[in-house]
Amino acid sequence: MIITLAGHVDHGKTTLVHALTGVDTDRLAEEKARGLTIDLGFAYTQHLGFVDVPGHQKFIHNMVAGVAAQQHALMVIAADDGPMPQSKEHLEILSLMGVRHGTIALTKCDLVDSERLNQCQGEINAMVAGSFLQGAPVFQTQALQPDSYTKLLSHLDQRAHEQTQEQEQQATDAAFRLAIDRAFTVKGAGVVVTGTVHSGSISVGDQVTHFPSGESLRVRSLRVQNQDSNDAASGDRCALNLVGASLDELKRGHWLGANPTAGVRSITIKLDKADSFPRSLKHWMPIHAYLATSHSTGRLALYTQAPDNELWAEVVCDEPLPCHRGDRLVLRDQALDATLGGGEVIYVQQQQIRRRNTPEHAQLVTGYAQPTLQRSFDALLNSNALMLEQFQQVWNVSEQRLASLEQNQAPLKFGQRLVSKEAWQHLKQQTIAAINAVALPTSDHPGAGLRSNQLTHVPVDLRQPLLGELLQANQVEQANGFYRPVSTSTALPDDLQALWDKVKNALDQLQAPSSGDLAKQLNTPLPGLEKQLLGLAKHGKLVHIGAHRFYLPQQLNAIAETIQRMVNQSPSGTVTVKEFRDKTGIGRNVAIEVLEYFDGKGFTRRQGNERVVQRPFQPL
Repeated sequence: MIITLAGHVDHGKTTLVHALTGVDTDRLAEEKARGLTIDLGFAYTQHLGFVDVPGHQKFIHNMVAGVAAQQHALMVIAADDGPMPQSKEHLEILSLMGVRHGTIALTKCDLVDSERLNQCQGEINAMVAGSFLQGAPVFQTQALQPDSYTKLLSHLDQRAHEQTQEQEQQATDAAFRLAIDRAFTVKGAGVVVTGTVHSGSISVGDQVTHFPSGESLRVRSLRVQNQDSNDAASGDRCALNLVGASLDELKRGHWLGANPTAGVRSITIKLDKADSFPRSLKHWMPIHAYLATSHSTGRLALYTQAPDNELWAEVVCDEPLPCHRGDRLVLRDQALDATLGGGEVIYVQQQQIRRRNTPEHAQLVTGYAQPTLQRSFDALLNSNALMLEQFQQVWNVSEQRLASLEQNQAPLKFGQRLVSKEAWQHLKQQTIAAINAVALPTSDHPGAGLRSNQLTHVPVDLRQPLLGELLQANQVEQANGFYRPVSTSTALPDDLQALWDKVKNALDQLQAPSSGDLAKQLNTPLPGLEKQLLGLAKHGKLVHIGAHRFYLPQQLNAIAETIQRMVNQSPSGTVTVKEFRDKTGIGRNVAIEVLEYFDGKGFTRRQGNERVVQRPFQPL
């Protein structure tokens, strides 16, 4: 079990660790000269690891670096002083970091009488009231009486045993991450980094990715709680001997992880304001943001509203942080150099949110704010907001766990977006209702209906797949870019019906004749004929693909299917004009016209002398 010490400066944290472990954690010359802990110190027994953090207000950033949510807090309070300002601030920081278990050590008891001890106990009770330390056991110690530490050490050993059993029963969904707090070289071994495992597990031989460089490194060997080991898990303090990086590339504040990350600048948190912060929170106030050993300056953007009377805020960082759902941030005011609050991360994205106070964004964040991975997956899936890659990055979920979630739910997949079958049916019903509600087309206004961009209830990337499915099922029809009910098709005017009866068979071929050829066949002036052909196109009977060329929609659909098959079967994933001409029998000039029409629709794209398919063709 890892124990984080906390407490006011000069209350005896380092002395206490030395009494429990025999190790002096003040390793810097300046620390020994000043009798003051400046940086993190570490000491170990067989079952316990101690992180000695600075108590002085000037070194709060180092104190934050030594805390992780899985750790056990040991709050150190001197009997002569009682709780002091840093005692209270450290308790707030521990709470903000998600620490939920702790013990209190009352030091320097030999310096005061029994009356003062009772008074100090009352002060401690008042300070911890309502916090995770309320009701925590208090152990009295004296530096000159070694036996006074026996009960405390026995209690911590017992708590370590209980925590080990709890951790064995808890499975983690998150991939491996470690926050680096030290980097150095060991003769004969090479580069070594130490830190706390924040999630997942790691084994000798595993590959990890370094943040911020993105370089892949290999774990040659590792030590856990100062003992050789083959693996480490969430909550462990460990040392990793790494292959693939030099010492000057690894620093405190860097991270190692199983999943690569470029970091994020936008971090949405459930914000808890520190009780000790003397001012009200202001929108866009400058802050310091601390994530384990990492730090960035930034701004605090407050949401106008959040569910369940919570306070949500977006932390907009100047430097990217490798932050994920469930992490804990500590925020300090730049002007006052005081802790203003912090809290649990519920959503992250790479850049600042453009419109954070919209219903759509609130629904997205609410989905990610669900208390468990499974519930978050289900909520986003049912609200059509589940993007697979985004979900993995926000939650830092392992590939295996993500595949398991997807397999259990069996959702529909559209690129990166997953949609439940129930939600998909609901979207279709909403779309049919919206199309049925529009004004009916008439002979004077045959273009009545809805365009796809008017279906605002459907995510943009789902509109064409959904409409394509409705068209194939003959639940709606499409004409001239408008979608409308099948039953509302309008009759053609007599002159257009007469022309349609004459040309529909002539045009029912892969190489449709030009309007000039049709004019000769029908012995009719070309200008008047083309005007009528455009009228047929307006009614959805024909498609005008270029100068003097009209096609039946079903023929263009068939040609698009041919192009898709050719691309699928091509080793290069492309098709040339010559290959298309030879396959379909369409003449070169007409083939070019058809392909240029498909280019304009975004189905294909010219790439030198070849064409590639950009997106599925939506049937006409």
